[in-house]
Parts: sequence; C-alpha cells; structure tokens
Amino acid sequence: MTVDDWPVEILRDRVDRAGELRAEIGHVWNEYLDTKPRQLGAVPASDDSWFFVIKTVRPMPTRLSTLFGEWLYELRSALDGLAYHLAVRDSGKNPPPAESGIYFPIFTDAEKFDSRDHRGRMKAMSDDTFRLLRHIQPFNAAPDHMSNVLWWLNRLAMIDRHRRGHALAAHIVNIRVGLAEPLQLVRSLAPDPFRAIPIDESGPTPILEFKAPLGWNEMQIRDHIDYSNATSNVLDVTEWARDASRPMARLELEQRMRRSESYVLDEIINPLVNGDIPLLNTVKSECD
Repeated sequence: MTVDDWPVEILRDRVDRAGELRAEIGHVWNEYLDTKPRQLGAVPASDDSWFFVIKTVRPMPTRLSTLFGEWLYELRSALDGLAYHLAVRDSGKNPPPAESGIYFPIFTDAEKFDSRDHRGRMKAMSDDTFRLLRHIQPFNAAPDHMSNVLWWLNRLAMIDRHRRGHALAAHIVNIRVGLAEPLQLVRSLAPDPFRAIPIDESGPTPILEFKAPLGWNEMQIRDHIDYSNATSNVLDVTEWARDASRPMARLELEQRMRRSESYVLDEIINPLVNGDIPLLNTVKSECD
C-alpha cells in the first residue's frame, strides 16, 4: 500500500469495522434472548375484559444502543473522510481550500444542494466531483428518500448524537394467540395493516383484548389460551422500522445494516474514488 492509497484504505477499513460491530450486535442480542427475558400473560382491563400482554422481566442490554451508535459513526465518518479525500485529490492541496466546511453532503432538497453557498463550501472539489455527488443525493432516489441509505445514515446519526441513546427495541413481528370458548376476542391491538410493534419495557405491552366470564382468574384464563407460539420478536430501530419505505421496509435490521455497508463501500466510496458512477436519471434503490 502506497502513501496515496492510505486515506482510501482507512475509509474501507471503517466500513469493515462497521460489519464487525453489526456482528457483535447480533451476538449480544442472541445472548440476551437465551436468558428468556420476556413472559406472556393476561392482566385485567375491567370486570370481564382482559389484555393478553408481553411482560419484560430482563431489560435489553445498554450495550446494544452503544454498538449501534458506533456502527453509525463508522459509516458516517467514512463518508465524510471520502469527501475530504476528494477535496484533496481535486485541489492538489492538503489541507484543501475551505477545509473546515468539507463534509459528505446528504440533501433532500435539490435547490439547497445547488445553492451558491453550498458550492462555495465545496470549492475544493471539481465540477465533475460535485456533479457526481449531486447524482447520488436522496432527492434523486427512487422511489423516495425514505428508502435511501444515505438519508437514513444521516438521520439516524443525528438522532444518536442528540439523544441519550438510540431507540433500539425488541419488536413483535407476528402474533399467534388461540382463544378457546368461553373466551371471546374483543379486538387486536396490532396496527392495521400490521407492522412491527416495539415492546415497551417500562410495563406490559398489550397484544389483544378479550372477554372472560366474571370472576375468572389468570390461571383459568391461561387454561383457555394457546400461546405456545404466540409471538416472535426481533431487534430493530423504531424510527427505521416504522418510517422506511419499500423496498427497504421489507428488510429486517441486520439486512438493512448489511446492505447499508455494501452500499457505502460499493456504490459510493469505490465509484467516487474511481470516478465511474454512471450519471443516470435517478439513483437506483439500494435495497432491491
């Protein structure tokens, strides 16, 4: 590796490190699940109405939030490092002109990207580089920016920096509860159409409401409920799971993270370094 290769290898190594953090998140999550951290039960809502609930008996490890924040940092810093590398390359100066204003731009507004003020902050970059950066912006993404890796990395990194930690939570991804007579279903508390439900660890998370005969206790109710395979849950980031558009919305967290790493390396870093991003009309969805 030559001195000229070193800055780019750092960017690639940061993406590799993000992959290691993703694997560590999976390991910590699986170890947590092995402790059987949740219980299923029924709690009274009124004289003859009950809720079927999930109770958390062992909260999720704080380390999961820390690891996810580190994962975001590695990818976002790889992008900012790429912008700095391009500025040095194009200007032939190190440090480049207007050094403090150089960052990897991520915009949903084309007018703001094209503004004179923004171009001035990026004056160390050539017009060709600036045009390539414009091409991969979320405002060009198909079907929209809510399925765009760059937009989500930027959004989630901002949330992570300005909160006490990220909104990682266990999410219910399916519900299978059988009620035998005389129990009667009143309503499902799942959203319609169904989407993953974050588990609130501060108290029982209700899944459905049902009626039972007056005077029944929880033991009698349990004898009339089939919950042997009632729910399954996965780890996710609440905002990402809730707000992503298709096709990204179809993916579980590990898949979104893996594809984000691949996109940053194979569709952003390597092509921009080599200058071989084709200037098409729109950015292809990263999650097809």
